[in-house]
Amino acid sequence: MRISWRSFSSSLLSSLPAGGDEHSRPPATGSASLPTLHLSLTATGFSLLRAAQWGLTFVIAGSATAALWFLWDSRMIAEQAAQRARAAERVQETSRQFVQQAAQAGMNLSDARAKELGHQVAFVNRLTEQRAFSWTRFLSDLEEAVPPHISISTVGLDFKDTVITLNGTALTLKDLTTLVNKLETHAAFRNVVLSQHRFLEPGGRGESNTPGKDEPRTVEFTMTVTYRPQS
Repeated sequence: MRISWRSFSSSLLSSLPAGGDEHSRPPATGSASLPTLHLSLTATGFSLLRAAQWGLTFVIAGSATAALWFLWDSRMIAEQAAQRARAAERVQETSRQFVQQAAQAGMNLSDARAKELGHQVAFVNRLTEQRAFSWTRFLSDLEEAVPPHISISTVGLDFKDTVITLNGTALTLKDLTTLVNKLETHAAFRNVVLSQHRFLEPGGRGESNTPGKDEPRTVEFTMTVTYRPQS
């Protein structure tokens, strides 16, 4: 609040009595104007306080808006969760009715029966793979690849990857090397891996990992090979 010195002096003069002696009257000023004095009655820092009030107002308004948005979002999430819970209940009820109907029809849908069915399906798949596999052609290809002085004792077949496991005996280490080379060059075999081999003493007097110098020793081996017959 600002008060002009001119207005203050005018109001002061108008409040004085009209009578009195000449000494009580102010001297005539003529045409000269009185000096103007501006006094500020506003407290120091009032503008900073007003700016702080406006800042707090904006903060409160923003917080209220964020709170309303979070409230609306939480309500939407709660509604979606309720819908999914109702859908799960409907699925469970449908499954329960299906199990009851299957039981009335004489069908067993228990967990143990489901596991048993899984084993049965896997067994049927293996039978199908075995039926599609031509043992005659495989034995013919194997006979072509096996050189003389090689005796095959057992043959194992993994139908999933068509990997053949051969167990047998070679008369010499050179014969075993010849077997590996012939399998690798054959059109139906690939990826030959000699997993293990050992040297047998003559006459069955034990076994050794190194061949002797004076006596011939047979070689017992195990190898795997991938079988891909030509169509």
